[in-house]
Amino acid sequence: MNQSKVNTFVQGKTRILDTFSVKGLKTWTGREGVGAQTTLYKDGKKVGLCTDEGNGGEVDFRGHTIEAEKMVREFVKSLPEYRFSDYWKEQYGDEWDGQAKSDLESWTVAVFADVMLNLAEEEKQLKKLCKTKTVVRAEGFQNFGIFDVKWPTDTYGQLVLGSQLTKQLHPKVITEIVNKRFD
Repeated sequence: MNQSKVNTFVQGKTRILDTFSVKGLKTWTGREGVGAQTTLYKDGKKVGLCTDEGNGGEVDFRGHTIEAEKMVREFVKSLPEYRFSDYWKEQYGDEWDGQAKSDLESWTVAVFADVMLNLAEEEKQLKKLCKTKTVVRAEGFQNFGIFDVKWPTDTYGQLVLGSQLTKQLHPKVITEIVNKRFD
């Protein structure tokens, strides 16, 4: 495979999400936007806090212990370099329209914390949606399919992992019924 076509940001993000999880999301109004904070976990144990102060600066990580801080910093150093345009598209959903950045960049703790904070925000939105809708993820798609029927129901209660949706709903195979995360 052509190395220039590989999205190493997604590879790094996948390693992060396979290793760490988040719980809780607190938000507040900062001087330059919304501030937010989530708690980072590894193997069910608290590691630290990812915080965006809402003051226009980088997202920050603070370890629960000195050892946890060192562990996260070493983990971040082990992630593959990535193209900035891949980061921007993955985190914000659109193409980078700024100055072309063709060089590879190294992961930083700030980018790591940004990924984890975005995960916490996504989980909070999904949990809220799952109260009134059926939410699924389909093969090959980052975004979710949302149905106006609450899970489980007669109509969508038969949805199972690997089942084929009708072409009108989605041409791909369901890989996750998100509502099950919050049951």
